[in-house]
Amino acid sequence: MAKQNNKIQLMKGEKGFHYTALVIMILMMLFCIVPLILMLTVSFSSEASLVRGYRFIPDEWSIDAYTFMWAKRATIFRAYGLTIVITIIGTILSLVMTSMFAYPLSRKDFKPRNVIAFILFFTMLFNGGMVASYMVWTRLFHIKDSLLAYLLPGALMGGMNVMLVRNYFNANIPYSIIEAARLDGANDWTIYSKIMVPLSKPIMTTIGLFSALGYWNNWTAGIYYINNPKLYTIQVYLKKLMDSIQFLKTTDLSNEAVLLAQRSLPTESARMAVAIIALIPVLIVYPFIQKELIKGMVVGGVKG
Repeated sequence: MAKQNNKIQLMKGEKGFHYTALVIMILMMLFCIVPLILMLTVSFSSEASLVRGYRFIPDEWSIDAYTFMWAKRATIFRAYGLTIVITIIGTILSLVMTSMFAYPLSRKDFKPRNVIAFILFFTMLFNGGMVASYMVWTRLFHIKDSLLAYLLPGALMGGMNVMLVRNYFNANIPYSIIEAARLDGANDWTIYSKIMVPLSKPIMTTIGLFSALGYWNNWTAGIYYINNPKLYTIQVYLKKLMDSIQFLKTTDLSNEAVLLAQRSLPTESARMAVAIIALIPVLIVYPFIQKELIKGMVVGGVKG
């Protein structure tokens, strides 16, 4: 009887925990969704109504922000295309370099692995700073006004990503498989390409998403290294566009045409429309890789 009562209490405790966790998850979901809903409704609001404050249900509906963006569609589509190309190339290069770096660090027979791992960890704590990085990339590598400016500076490989992939290799791919492949005459390249990479889909998906988001949202490289408008990615272009709108809105100019342009520019709603445009690809891709992403994060974070 006592055991049955303990079992009932345990079940009640588990139900209480589950309900509490459910409430917390719902609140966290609302914290993520509510700003997106507000962003979307503001983008469809008129400028006059936004002066009175943001509303989840606009006082005056308007598509002026999207009309304004559509007028610049040729430039936006070019920037979108450039961003997609850079994201794809950068993500592939990042996955290759990260996994190739992590592979020897996961090998027990690689003697310098502890030293190299320490150096890698050291770079996660300290760096030369923005000024030193700018001088190195512009004077030694000459990436100014080139697509390499989006690919190279601090984006190809991150120390944390290498650690995640190494931990995944150690925790999920038995070393006996590598030893068996060695006995069969496989070299390191064969082991890496035929065994390690195919068995690492979850962590590779996770790192790929991190890298893709980094490239997609990278606007600082364009601000520092790009002066040619034809090389603007979508993030850089939208940042420049917002700066131009803000300049016209805040500058005291007497020209009548400029004053009319100032009044007609959808400043606040355009900001939200810009954010929506930049978010669309991420919102489309994320649901398809969510399962692998969660699995890779959970397993890749385990100490190996």
